[in-house]
Amino acid sequence: MPRRSTRSRSRGRAEPVASPKTPKTPKSTKKAVPAKPEMQFKDGDEVMARWPGSSLFFKAKISFVREDDDEYDVEYENGTVYTIKAKDVYKQQSVILKKASRGRSKSRGRSPARVKVTKKVASPDQTDSAQPEEKEEKEEKEQAKVEKVEKSKVERGLKAETPTRASARIAAKAISEGFSDDETEKIKLAPNPELPDARGKKKGWSFEWVWALLFMLMGPAILVSLHTLCQSGCKIGVPALSTDYKTYLDRDSFILLFSFNLLLDVLSFVPIGAIVNGRRMNGFLTLMSLLAVVPVLVHYKVPLGIVKKKYFTLMTSSIILSTLSSIVAYIMSRWSAKSNLNPKGNTGNPLVDLFNGREMNPRFFGLDLKLQTLRFSMIALAVLNVVLVTDNIVSSGFKVSPTLILAASFQIMYALDAMFFEEYFFQSHDAMNSGLGLSLISSYSFFPFLPTLTTTYLVNNVVVLPWYYLVAIGLMNALGYVIFRSSETQRCEFAKNPNNPKLAHLETLTTAGNKKLVVSGWWGLVRHPNYLGEILISWSWVLPAGLNALVPYYLPVMTTLMLVVRTHQINQRNKRKYGAAWNSYSEKVKSNIIPLVY
Repeated sequence: MPRRSTRSRSRGRAEPVASPKTPKTPKSTKKAVPAKPEMQFKDGDEVMARWPGSSLFFKAKISFVREDDDEYDVEYENGTVYTIKAKDVYKQQSVILKKASRGRSKSRGRSPARVKVTKKVASPDQTDSAQPEEKEEKEEKEQAKVEKVEKSKVERGLKAETPTRASARIAAKAISEGFSDDETEKIKLAPNPELPDARGKKKGWSFEWVWALLFMLMGPAILVSLHTLCQSGCKIGVPALSTDYKTYLDRDSFILLFSFNLLLDVLSFVPIGAIVNGRRMNGFLTLMSLLAVVPVLVHYKVPLGIVKKKYFTLMTSSIILSTLSSIVAYIMSRWSAKSNLNPKGNTGNPLVDLFNGREMNPRFFGLDLKLQTLRFSMIALAVLNVVLVTDNIVSSGFKVSPTLILAASFQIMYALDAMFFEEYFFQSHDAMNSGLGLSLISSYSFFPFLPTLTTTYLVNNVVVLPWYYLVAIGLMNALGYVIFRSSETQRCEFAKNPNNPKLAHLETLTTAGNKKLVVSGWWGLVRHPNYLGEILISWSWVLPAGLNALVPYYLPVMTTLMLVVRTHQINQRNKRKYGAAWNSYSEKVKSNIIPLVY
């Protein structure tokens, strides 16, 4: 299946979380601007960094500094890269681990690389007063204990222990004071942070490149296969793929699609609309302007049938254009600021980096390329439907097909909603956590050509359904839209401002990190109400086609499966992140997506 081609706009969004209310301070004439914390380390510094999910520290090197987030990207000795909070990174000489000095011991078994756990380092005066012989004798005894323990472990065949989550109290004490002898028994030192369940990414040619290459090829192959099947009735079967390259390459289609993309870029500079995060929010105006042009084209008898005629090559052109855009983004990222780089897209493996994207939020001549990708996806979806339906009505002597109008209207409304609330895109998983790579670009570029499979099928085939069947589909879409939009609005507005008076009626639950979870409203019915809305909407898009054409059902089936998988992942992540608060919420709200069912 295409990598995230069935992307929902809510995918990857966790439950609404916000920081707690801050106490009111006396009003003053000037607002105090908090100073940014000064970063202690710079690129290339050797440090000791905490291994995520544990209280253990290991040698690492600063890859780059994220000043805005107060974080460092660190690379451990085994090549694993993590983004670590600044408070979990320390100088090597300030941590509790230090190498054992060889001294003048006669022991042959001592290794210069062996480390030991010591108490807090003594002051300079105390060090000077100690006798050298006593220090050497003490070091030899301690080293002999370490060697004895290691030897007994080897003899018993014990494996090295992996990092485990320890209490915050012990970890804090270890950082500030050092471990005492009894504390070393509670917190074990892992010999190497290379764990089978490590969440970090290794630099270099790891096995991940195989998956990246697989999804690069699988996405276009499935999309082409679906459209090939729909050229002969949209029935399930083995697609008869053409071996002639001219079937997939069409200069006019590529120019048309490229010109459409360029037009969207130009219209984004129109100085109308609010500015959010430094971006002009005029996507809705752009969409309405393009839809208003369609009646003008009909009046001047511009042949709109070119879209229907070249629909297949427009789809293949989107594959080519998305691939070229990904390569350009990959090259441009070489001159990007390090604070804007994507850790998942900087592995050193060109295939993985191209797929995941090296840069988080690239801009080109003032354009937010990630936001423009979303606009292309939604505006193209609406324009394709309007042009296909309009051409069908005009060419058929103004005969109207209810099923065609219903299916196209649902998709157009979805696109209008996305553009009207486009500022909420900045609260999405894609905007905050995904790099601009082939995975993201292709998923948005392919998306308009998945729902419109239903539209093209209804254009080429007359499907008649009972009126009550159409009414039921309409109610399903309306219910899905109400659930999706209201839950998304609650989530995004709460994330922006938890003190919003419009959200005062929502019940919240304070987590261990002094953040809040919304546990009422739609979020008190199921844990992921936005996913429920997405599923209802996607199924309502294809039901007007009936059951004779099953290929368009690929979209809602894959959307449902992907959201179920995503639900499980988010639940696990929230359980680790919020602990007891998430467990309490889960006991209160037992259903994930469908009440009393799942």
